[in-house]
Amino acid sequence: MIGLLFFCFVFQYGLSFDTEVVVLRAVRGRDARLPCGQGKVFLDGPESYVLWLKNDRDFLYRFPNDETERRLVNRIFGPSCDAGSCHDDTSLLLKRVSEQDSGIYRCRVHYQASPSVDYVIDVRLVDSPGIPRIYNEAGEEIKRGYVGPLSVGSDLTLVCEVDDDQPDTLVYWRRNGIVIERAHTARPGVLRADVLVRNATRAELDAHYECLAQNADVTEALSASVVVKMYLPPLTVEIRLNNNFDFEAGQPRVVDCVVVGCVPPPSITWHLGDTLLRPTVHKELHDGNYTVSSLTLAPSLRDSGHDLVCRVHNTHLPKAVFEDKVTLNVGYRPLCITTREETVGAVAGESETVTCVVEAAPAPLQFSWTFADSRTLYTSVKEVPGHHHRYSSTLTWLPREGDVGLLLCRATNAFGEQKRPCSYTISPGGPPRAPDCVVLRSYPSAVRVQCQKGWDGGRQQTVYLELQNAAGKNVYNASNAAGHFLLPDVDDRNLSATVYASNTRGRSEARTMHLQTITPLSVSVTEATPTSSLARWLEVTASSLAILVGLISILLCVKVIKNKRNMLEHNPDLVPRSDGSFHREPDFTREERVLGTTNITVNQLASCQNQYSSSPVPSCRVLVGCAARVPPQDTCPATQHSYYV
Repeated sequence: MIGLLFFCFVFQYGLSFDTEVVVLRAVRGRDARLPCGQGKVFLDGPESYVLWLKNDRDFLYRFPNDETERRLVNRIFGPSCDAGSCHDDTSLLLKRVSEQDSGIYRCRVHYQASPSVDYVIDVRLVDSPGIPRIYNEAGEEIKRGYVGPLSVGSDLTLVCEVDDDQPDTLVYWRRNGIVIERAHTARPGVLRADVLVRNATRAELDAHYECLAQNADVTEALSASVVVKMYLPPLTVEIRLNNNFDFEAGQPRVVDCVVVGCVPPPSITWHLGDTLLRPTVHKELHDGNYTVSSLTLAPSLRDSGHDLVCRVHNTHLPKAVFEDKVTLNVGYRPLCITTREETVGAVAGESETVTCVVEAAPAPLQFSWTFADSRTLYTSVKEVPGHHHRYSSTLTWLPREGDVGLLLCRATNAFGEQKRPCSYTISPGGPPRAPDCVVLRSYPSAVRVQCQKGWDGGRQQTVYLELQNAAGKNVYNASNAAGHFLLPDVDDRNLSATVYASNTRGRSEARTMHLQTITPLSVSVTEATPTSSLARWLEVTASSLAILVGLISILLCVKVIKNKRNMLEHNPDLVPRSDGSFHREPDFTREERVLGTTNITVNQLASCQNQYSSSPVPSCRVLVGCAARVPPQDTCPATQHSYYV
């Protein structure tokens, strides 16, 4: 019955027994995969399929089948892959080939629009050549899967041997998948292939050497492999600063040290001058051929000019030293030493002088002065004697009517332009305002007068006090820059006091105070009872103690402020930053420190922004010294370099 069905199958599909037979070898006990049409079969439609038969009577495999249909539903396309090797689904897999698996296999391809095609394979069995053995140059077998570690310039010898005397057995070496050496017969029954590497280079790092033995056509070759390990010095050690070696004092900045090509990953230490930096401020990352160490550095001014060193240590190369170093330039932008806004009294056509003082490291390149109408003037820099990193610049100009408003002073050094400018308010100048005076105390023959000075009008003022008797005759006059007066001998009760202030621009309105309302202590007070004397003595003692405590407090405050200022001068490392940000790179690049990119003109004679029609000086001229219209009362300091525009 089976023979009849097979005859019907043969008659229906027209099997041909004169098809060319291809002889393929398979290794006993190992898997074999038979290709259909040498793996070049392509089905031309959904109705086409492949059938595998053995000895033209046993049906073995059909493609497509239920499994492949599920793969198509799940959108899995392409060849199948098992254990890292991919194959065509039209091939036939034979598990653990035995004697009963030898014979004739037929692959019949049923095309949808073309005649069917048969491929016949005669499978013959051969014995396994055995797993190759790898030896080093000393004849020791390598079983650990790697060789080395080697150093650059060393030699490497690998020997592969296979015990086999079959004439069709191939033994060969592959390096990273490329055949490099084939075996020759070393002695009867043994095939041997040698690999010689002279003067090893970095290219041998992790190189994969594989020895293969193959004597079959449809069975995977047997192989043994080793990987080359090496100890390598770094190719480069680089501190990444993007060509910006300037560090702002007291501001943290992240610095990277990148090591390329060091195997195994090295240990990295940081040094600043002779100081080994704390290891907790950096971390190490290793990714393939790169090792990166990041350091958070906030240097002080004392570190300027010192070398920052990144040192790399490879424990397997103890005699070699690898490092990179850069010289730090530490400083900070100019800072205004005063936080309050000063008021300047200006009179049109009369020269006015303003001095701007900043702290900076390094010294400012120049100062710029910006008026309320956006007019800008530039002045040079002078170092303040007796102070570290303190610089000043003085501007002298002839005010005009529109110069009322804000005047901003900014200095610029290599670290950039001053962020918070020194600010001045320009107000109309003139005579001072009248002082506001009070009588603090009155004794039988003494009067104390204390005055609160008003706006000085832009010039230093002095307070004057004049006493008149009942007839209006001046009996006493005094002047004091602070406005404090002590009149020890005042017996006449019908006196009046006139108080006013004066500067080089005139005098203020006078204010009159009538002293007769101040009743001095009577003589009976001096003859008071002992109880009253004791009370007055206690009162005087308490007042004295209060004054003493106040003086001590003032002295302590002055000392603390002075110490703090000295500390800032000798260690101006704690530079405040307005945004308080933590950044990897500074807020500027080296190109921004060039004056051409800060919108500041170095040549004051290059533009005509300082001219007025009323000035007697030619336009676009800057003269050193005092102005021509300085009043006779003012003196021109010979040491101060001012600019008269």
